[in-house]
Amino acid sequence: MSLGLMIGSAVGGLAAVALIIWRQPVFAFAVRTATYMHNVRAEMRKVSWPTWDDLRKSTVVIVIIVFIIGAIIGLMDLIFSKLLIDWLGRAF
Repeated sequence: MSLGLMIGSAVGGLAAVALIIWRQPVFAFAVRTATYMHNVRAEMRKVSWPTWDDLRKSTVVIVIIVFIIGAIIGLMDLIFSKLLIDWLGRAF
């Protein structure tokens, strides 16, 4: 038997062992992923989704609240900037 054939056989054997060892975690990951996706689909079927009318009403409420909070923050910014820049700025 030639040296090249022995080295080739050893490399091929090591590659086969490495492939078997590598496939086990990959296969386990694939099984876990498939199980997870199955569980996600089962849970999504249990969800009670809102109607379009409920969704529109909630969206309008959220947009109004965002505008009100934005106005409050803008007003607070104006007041504090006047207080700190104009009044305290003159003091120093």
